[in-house]
Amino acid sequence: MLSTSLTMLAALVAPMVAIPDDAPSAVPAVDFAREIRPILSDACFACHGPDEAHREAGLRLDTKQGAFEALRSGSHAVVAGDPDESELVFRVESDDENSVMPPPKSGKSLTEAQRATLRRWIAEGAPWASHWAFDPPARPEVPTSVSDMGWVRTPIDAFLLARLDTEGLKPNPEADRSTLIRRVTLDLTGLPPTPAEVEAFLADSSPNAYEQVVDRLLRSVHYGEHLGRIWLDAARYGDTHGLHLDNYREMWPYRDWVIRAFNANKPFDQFTIEQLAGDMLPDPTLDQKIASGFNRAHVTTNEGGSIEEEVYVRNVTDRVDTTSTVFLGLTVGCARCHDHKYDPIRQKEYYQLFAVFNSCDESPMDGNAAKYPPIVQVPSPEQSARLAELKAAEAQARDRLQVAVAAIPYDMAQDAGLNEFVERSDYVWVDDALPPDAKPQNESPWTKAANPDHPVLSGASSFRNRFDAQGQQVFENGRPLTIGEGDVLFAYVFLDPTNPPKQIMLQWNAGDWEHRAYWGENLVDFGVNDTPARKPMGALPRTGEWVRLEVEASAVGLQAGAKVKGLALTTHGGNVYWDKLGSVTWTPQEGQLYDTLSAWVRSRKALKLDGLPADVKETIEKPRAKRSPEQLARLKSHFVENGYARAVEPLASHKAEVARLAAEVRTLDQQIPTTLISKETAEPRKAFILTRGDYDKKADEVPRETPAFLPPIASGQARDRLAFARWLVSPEHPLMSRVVVNRFWQQFFGTGLVKTAEDFGSQGEPPSHPELLDWLAVDFRESGWDVKRLIKQLVMSSAYRQSARADHDRLARDPENRLLARGPRFRLDAEVLRDQAL
Repeated sequence: MLSTSLTMLAALVAPMVAIPDDAPSAVPAVDFAREIRPILSDACFACHGPDEAHREAGLRLDTKQGAFEALRSGSHAVVAGDPDESELVFRVESDDENSVMPPPKSGKSLTEAQRATLRRWIAEGAPWASHWAFDPPARPEVPTSVSDMGWVRTPIDAFLLARLDTEGLKPNPEADRSTLIRRVTLDLTGLPPTPAEVEAFLADSSPNAYEQVVDRLLRSVHYGEHLGRIWLDAARYGDTHGLHLDNYREMWPYRDWVIRAFNANKPFDQFTIEQLAGDMLPDPTLDQKIASGFNRAHVTTNEGGSIEEEVYVRNVTDRVDTTSTVFLGLTVGCARCHDHKYDPIRQKEYYQLFAVFNSCDESPMDGNAAKYPPIVQVPSPEQSARLAELKAAEAQARDRLQVAVAAIPYDMAQDAGLNEFVERSDYVWVDDALPPDAKPQNESPWTKAANPDHPVLSGASSFRNRFDAQGQQVFENGRPLTIGEGDVLFAYVFLDPTNPPKQIMLQWNAGDWEHRAYWGENLVDFGVNDTPARKPMGALPRTGEWVRLEVEASAVGLQAGAKVKGLALTTHGGNVYWDKLGSVTWTPQEGQLYDTLSAWVRSRKALKLDGLPADVKETIEKPRAKRSPEQLARLKSHFVENGYARAVEPLASHKAEVARLAAEVRTLDQQIPTTLISKETAEPRKAFILTRGDYDKKADEVPRETPAFLPPIASGQARDRLAFARWLVSPEHPLMSRVVVNRFWQQFFGTGLVKTAEDFGSQGEPPSHPELLDWLAVDFRESGWDVKRLIKQLVMSSAYRQSARADHDRLARDPENRLLARGPRFRLDAEVLRDQAL
């Protein structure tokens, strides 16, 4: 059976490999899957394939039913056993440009050999078979009847030698030992061997010397770096966003996870599941969350003018296309706009896959941020230990603060007669001196005596201007004054009737000091009159009594929410006293303190309870009579700690210690690296077919599902990313294990057994050694997806260890070395070439 199959395969490589004169004369039966389907796929499927919308003449040639059923004309494309009655044969052999298929305008044509193969297939009864890659692999028997069993070190060699025997070729001798250690060291670590390693290998005459080198290299940290590099290329990994400003993004912990996974020989099925859905595993570890960064490795953007929904759709389609290419070896992206023209993937099925990846809880726009949520912190052991130490110290400091809070007396009974409704008088920002934390600027002619001999409005003193020229009192650098709706700025002034000023001016800083209101003569020589820069307020106030000067905030351009960073009172000439400079506002001010709990509660209500702990907020929202003793105690404690005027001094040192430790925690926390991870939304997002792939042209809603031509996800599963990942590595899946072993084969032999490593579909190239591919796929899966075992099989084989020398005849018969009658020889990857040069 094996020799027959291998002989049949010769027809596929006929243009590449000449058949020797002494080859068997018997012509084998045509193999549909490996000879006929590729012809139909390339020349016919575009018009007569899976894409229903573009199917011509009602003829479908990608299914047996479509190929054999009657056409509209009553004839049949394929009549088993009778090529002369088959419309397919008539059309492909026609010399009439109006009848011949494929039509000349398609740019495709068949060779005489292909036409003859189609005719012979129908004459043999037109046996039908599904596409080879869509049938689950079965482990074939390892060939035993080969020309040189002494050359066979692994089953790989048996399969290869059986094919070489049918081609009349013999394998090369083993490469010299210097070449061999260089080859395997480069292939397993990406680095050349050191002179000492070469000398040690040359001096080792033991029969397992080469195997010891292989085992040493598989244990090297550079093994994981090298294989990780190749995997990261497939995973489209990058340290920057990839578009627009292309800023740095913090994702290197995913790269390091990949390296660790290869070095630890993580089973490839688990390697797959954790990358696609590590975040969805039960109680996922930090490493499993990091692994899910595979889904976030696509390019992102924050370019101005981008449409969020369009970017969002692009992100999801990238995940679908990358996952399908890397794990399925299929070009599913063709079905984004229409049914696939060559493989049985409908547009609806594309968007069912889209639905699987549709619920990542992220913003479409990346904000040009290195830490683009969802993210997870990845601390070093030292950072974890220090962070735990600081958090423990902070917790102890907070405990001491709470003890101090509890020691401060506050009688809740005093609030019994006070209401908790907002009153304007609660939010008057006034002061006999300066606002909290404010400092006078420059030298001021204004003074405030402890035992004044001048008029006082309230308290112990007021300010006096001692100069007859211009004098100014400015304060700023304290907490800013937040303007509310209907606010006024004001100052109380007392003008000396014996020596009144010529002008009084109130000035404020709302970003700069270019805002003034004046009373009296127009002595202001800046700004435009009757604007916020120079607002006339009328004549000077009365002399000899305290008068309140007012400026409506809105009248001078101060809208609600504006911040006033400083106030000043300026006079020109005369003798003036002032007191209570400030504002009357509805807006509670930052840092404002209160003498009663009721007043503080009113301020919190005015702020819509923003910034309060959930339990305190819940208590405030309840009527007083319905608050439990525990809630009242918690409310009192929070008020004393955060708003009680008489608690400021007793709690100052404790709060300072808490603040210092909290700042250290924040600083260290910000230094801990992060990485992008996957995270599902609480509720799955709906997915729709997008007409022609346009993000804004939604058609029918679709559920999460896999393509119908592949085995279904096991019943009872949620059909989410985790179920999808587990489905990929299930034993009945026909593609996954084949695609993976083929990728590794490509890495060590230069070309995959399937040359089109990213396309196992109808347009892909059939495998050069189909039985070997299936044997490797099944063996890999049944070994527990053991990557190091697979790779050791490859590099321990006689085929890998051959000399790469080739004479003219070998190059002519097998220029691409697909038959492997010589050792692998191909260009080094860019990074390997760089490291070798270094």
